[in-house]
Amino acid sequence: MASKEDVQSATVLRSEESFGGSPDVLLGSAPGKKKKKKKKQAAALKPFEKAIFKEAKRLDEATKVYKDRHSKSNKKKKNGWIKDLPKNYSKAMSKLMKF
Repeated sequence: MASKEDVQSATVLRSEESFGGSPDVLLGSAPGKKKKKKKKQAAALKPFEKAIFKEAKRLDEATKVYKDRHSKSNKKKKNGWIKDLPKNYSKAMSKLMKF
């Protein structure tokens, strides 16, 4: 009988009736899984990346707000998007300008 140190992994295979994906690995790591690679970036660039990513998230949120308000205006009244454009645009821009 093999000792615990000799065993690298134990895999449980399911029968065909209950097979629903990959087999279960009880001990060790699943075959083919790799460690997550470390991000390659200079430490000096971290604040710039953080600021740009934060701005991109705000822009994404503002775009979503405008798109939702545009659709709602169009459904409510004829040519609603153009009638409500200043209001919808200003609401979206307020999301963009939040700090």
